[in-house]
Amino acid sequence: MRPNLKRNIVIHRKITWLLVFSIISLAIASWFIYTSKQKIDRTNFRISRTCDIIETLHTGITTVVETGTIPAGYLNSLHRLTSANNDLQASQTLLNGFVAQKRSAADIRTLLQSMLQEEKTLLRAQQEANERVNQRTTTGMYIGRSAAFLFVVIILLMLNKDITRHKATQKKLIAAIAEAQQARKMQEQFLANMSHEIRTPMNGIKGMTDLLLETPLTEKQQDMAGMIKRSINTLLVIINDILDFSKIKAGKLHIEKIDFNIREVLNSTVSLFAHPLQSKGLQLHVHLDPAIPEWLTGDPHRLNQVLNNLLSNAIKFTHQGRIDITVHVREQTAQAIIIAFAIKDTGVGIPAESIDHIFDSFSQAGHDISRRFGGTGLGLTICKQLLQLQGGDITVNSTVGKGSVFQCWLPFDINNKPAAEVPAHNGNAEYNHLLAGKNVLVAEDNEINQKLIEFVLRKAGGTVTIASNGEEAIQHLQQSDPYDLIIMDLQMPKMDGYATTYYIRHNLRLTTPIIAMTATAMKDEQWQCLHAGMNDYMTKPFEFADLYKRIVHLVP
Repeated sequence: MRPNLKRNIVIHRKITWLLVFSIISLAIASWFIYTSKQKIDRTNFRISRTCDIIETLHTGITTVVETGTIPAGYLNSLHRLTSANNDLQASQTLLNGFVAQKRSAADIRTLLQSMLQEEKTLLRAQQEANERVNQRTTTGMYIGRSAAFLFVVIILLMLNKDITRHKATQKKLIAAIAEAQQARKMQEQFLANMSHEIRTPMNGIKGMTDLLLETPLTEKQQDMAGMIKRSINTLLVIINDILDFSKIKAGKLHIEKIDFNIREVLNSTVSLFAHPLQSKGLQLHVHLDPAIPEWLTGDPHRLNQVLNNLLSNAIKFTHQGRIDITVHVREQTAQAIIIAFAIKDTGVGIPAESIDHIFDSFSQAGHDISRRFGGTGLGLTICKQLLQLQGGDITVNSTVGKGSVFQCWLPFDINNKPAAEVPAHNGNAEYNHLLAGKNVLVAEDNEINQKLIEFVLRKAGGTVTIASNGEEAIQHLQQSDPYDLIIMDLQMPKMDGYATTYYIRHNLRLTTPIIAMTATAMKDEQWQCLHAGMNDYMTKPFEFADLYKRIVHLVP
């Protein structure tokens, strides 16, 4: 729609300039006609004045003939006539000659009348010629004005037609925008629904696999359960990439600014890939610049996401050798710092013709890469967009057969006064008595998730009550002893999590901590949860340790 709109605006401007030009042309033509008419009027005035002078002269000459004297006043008229007409000067000389020779009065009068008659005839002919010119000029003026007026009318009609077309284009553009907005809303709703439908069973599979791994298993069983968990994590990465890509395109990806420990983020990233590194026999070396402050302010989740994508890529395309992660200071002031991250591998490398497109959506280095190594082709795209959203960027250098180096950088604020740290816990076993003596209400409609959450909370020492929807949860709150914590699913039959929370806060007036648990994973939903009165928000599938850490903050 934009090219059409631009073209219509250009046409509109051209028509406007034509209208202005026609108006200017009409003004110039009118001025020219007016000045011509003024010249004709001045000529007619001179002719009329000359006739008056001749009449006066006629009277004067008659007096001369009869009295033999020439009055001074008539001589002035004669001089004026002489200056207007050279032929009359010759007549004056002849007249003086006649006076000197004392011709008879009758002859002079006859001659004078003949001269005056001829002069009047000439003047009338001149006046008639001027009137004809004046008439033609007036006719031309009317014709010119009519033509100019017709031209202006045509321009106005063209302009009106263009305006009508422009309005029609605007209506189409508005309709297209509304249609695009509606399509975007439908896309967001579709993604939210798909996220919920996929994440809900994944939460059960992942949760039960985690619980299985905490039970006594043979080595073979442990290995198979581990494969299940890694497969789930891979599937979860793909789902998250698709969701994040859609959020970025819609401009709805939120960047947080919170305090975090950069060393903890690096340790978390490295520990996540311990098994794939070991299974491929790859060495991993991490080099951290000691000048980097321990505590920073930024978005640790997005930093972790970028590092996970880059390290996952390096492991995927490296079959032997090593991977190096180097973190150093690029720029630093008293309040801010730019940190550079480099991930170097000894993998297959990237062909030179693919370097320029490596960060394009759904693009991979070579047509057979996706078939051989898998992946959606969104990982590097999301990395670049996440970095740019935070004021950073990424580059790559690669040699086929020798490996690649991905370098990125991000700005952070330096936090010299970090928030109080949560005491470190070594494994979920440290949380076994976290909820000892506490009553927990779980509002969840999915049976598998009910069992999973109940098991996780009982493992932490809590007493758990299950409600299948919001109405049951409210009944338990009204009839049972006070609860110390509420785990609230958002999408439930009869009464969803939002309505249930609103009722708890405004009708029951309870301040019991509420942790929202949803499979949608949309940022708008997180804001709605907090706005509705919930205290925290978690996305399914969740890690047990993450849930325990949130409980530590909320339950005394």
